[in-house]
Amino acid sequence: MARNYSKKARQRSFSATVTVLIVMVAVLSFQHFTSPDNGQKGNNQANQEKVWKQNQKADKKRTNVQTVSSSDQELLNINWDGTLDGDIVHLNDNKATFSDAELHQTFPGNGSKLNPTDGLALSPLDELGRSQQGNFLASKKAMDKVTKRPSQIGKNVRPSGWNQGDHFNGTAWVGGTHSNPRVKLGGSEQALWNKSHIVGYQFFGMPTMVTENMTTGTRVENAYPGQLVPEDDIRYALKEHPNITIRGQVTPVYNGNELVPRGVHYMAKSVEDNGQTLDLNYWIFNVQPGVQIDYNTGASKIN
Repeated sequence: MARNYSKKARQRSFSATVTVLIVMVAVLSFQHFTSPDNGQKGNNQANQEKVWKQNQKADKKRTNVQTVSSSDQELLNINWDGTLDGDIVHLNDNKATFSDAELHQTFPGNGSKLNPTDGLALSPLDELGRSQQGNFLASKKAMDKVTKRPSQIGKNVRPSGWNQGDHFNGTAWVGGTHSNPRVKLGGSEQALWNKSHIVGYQFFGMPTMVTENMTTGTRVENAYPGQLVPEDDIRYALKEHPNITIRGQVTPVYNGNELVPRGVHYMAKSVEDNGQTLDLNYWIFNVQPGVQIDYNTGASKIN
């Protein structure tokens, strides 16, 4: 009897041990997959992808204009529908129109203001003191070198239309006064006017902080959603495909001798796969709902 009892006890002990081991493995597995580090990494990636998908979803609502040449006058003839969803218009079925030679330009840097670093080429101000086209070749390698952006853009960086009553002395804008009313946007009040980068800071950093790379742009044109849409598309594409480069071109378009652009023409295309990763062609209006803009001077009136 004693031996039979001992055998049963050993069986019960073995079963209990196995049960404990199974529970421990389950607990450890649960902790691994729900640990703060793993969760944080997953959340960061999910949040980044969520923002990008939101941009893509919103972008699909936008007007699609079947245009091939996209001359300045054709762009100026496009009518804004007065809504935030209408601030970006697709051109040429949203396909960039770079020639093969243009697509493969590299823009070597020489340390000057207009060619400060590899991949970035800015145009000089025109005879009226207005910023012109920016060309670039974006890469993850270049983005990784970008330092934290300063909280303010220097006062010496002043695009045409930023002050009213000023004048261009052949080199820079001087004099005048700046008026920047607060406008309601996205559930808050924000400044109407931004010093809007032609080529985004996130691609090359401090060399982009010059007058030749700025326009007087509304908050909508600059970032809500505005140029932030193609800039985020480029940034996300490079992070997902670090071995590619993306050719970009951004052109402010002015009506006659006006000092403030009516909008910017933004094209970008991935080089190595001929646009398979990214291919876009946008007209972005320089507008603000509920605001009348005098594009001759940059003066504004809130309706």
